[in-house]
Amino acid sequence: MLREPPFRNFSPSLKILALITVMIITFLVVLAFGVALSIPFFGRGLLDDIAAISDYNDPRTIFALKYFQIVNQVGVFIAPAILFVMLTDDRFLDYLKLNKGVRRFSIIFGFIVVIVSLPFISWVVTINNEIHLPAFLDGVEKWMRETENSAQKLTDTFLATETIGGLIVNLVMIAGLAAVGEELIFRGILVRLFREWTGNVHLSVFIPAFLFSALHLQFYGFFGRLLLGMILGYLFVWSGSLWVPIFAHFMNNAMAVMLAFLTRRGIINVDLESFGSSDNGFVIAGSIFLMLLVMSVIYYHEQGKFKKKAPVFRKPGP
Repeated sequence: MLREPPFRNFSPSLKILALITVMIITFLVVLAFGVALSIPFFGRGLLDDIAAISDYNDPRTIFALKYFQIVNQVGVFIAPAILFVMLTDDRFLDYLKLNKGVRRFSIIFGFIVVIVSLPFISWVVTINNEIHLPAFLDGVEKWMRETENSAQKLTDTFLATETIGGLIVNLVMIAGLAAVGEELIFRGILVRLFREWTGNVHLSVFIPAFLFSALHLQFYGFFGRLLLGMILGYLFVWSGSLWVPIFAHFMNNAMAVMLAFLTRRGIINVDLESFGSSDNGFVIAGSIFLMLLVMSVIYYHEQGKFKKKAPVFRKPGP
């Protein structure tokens, strides 16, 4: 007889604590394994070297940074999500809503909503960048700005490739692993748990989106990521399939990777930081209108098509 998954009958709040615990333990284990695996290739002093890095011109250093970024994605998101679900439910694909098939309509329109929302999200990020803390928090604001600049510098370093091999690595690392891992945790697991806990679908979308943005530790992009996280959350809830936000998230990140690559190759000339942005009020208003319109189309299509079989999150029980 198969053993009962140990987390199955936990309350939603206790499951969230269990998830956090699993994420911490799994990250430490995967990181230790990743460091041990890296020693034959990079040497024993790699972590100290990376911590002291201020110049990202050494290809070997960049390769090491990408390696640990992949280790981080696996250790923080993918492995903990898999382990947590195995300890919570014996129907892995059903729990994560990965067995609902590929919703082609919602996937296509999910990508469209990401595109049309770009001017609105960029405008939100611009407003976010203009926020200043009170004078007595100048030290905190300086730290946040430095953290933001450091994260942006690292991202630019990752994207600065002109080779097909580098492009493939970036698509896997920045688009593929990030989309799968983050959607498994924030939409596949946390949306479900907060819906069980609060009984409110909107809170179950908002709270994971808030955590999704906060975990990036980039305050001056916080509200833009929060908005994107909410879009991905509603795509998941309305479609009932995790494949929809995974694909939308992948395409959002892959678009940035491809634009950076084509710009580096001289094929196009795009400023990635300002891509899709506009200070024209009509463009921003049009972006909001189209975003809401496309989201409404997805909602009514899915609710009409699956009215008798609306996605239901099974309550925990024996």
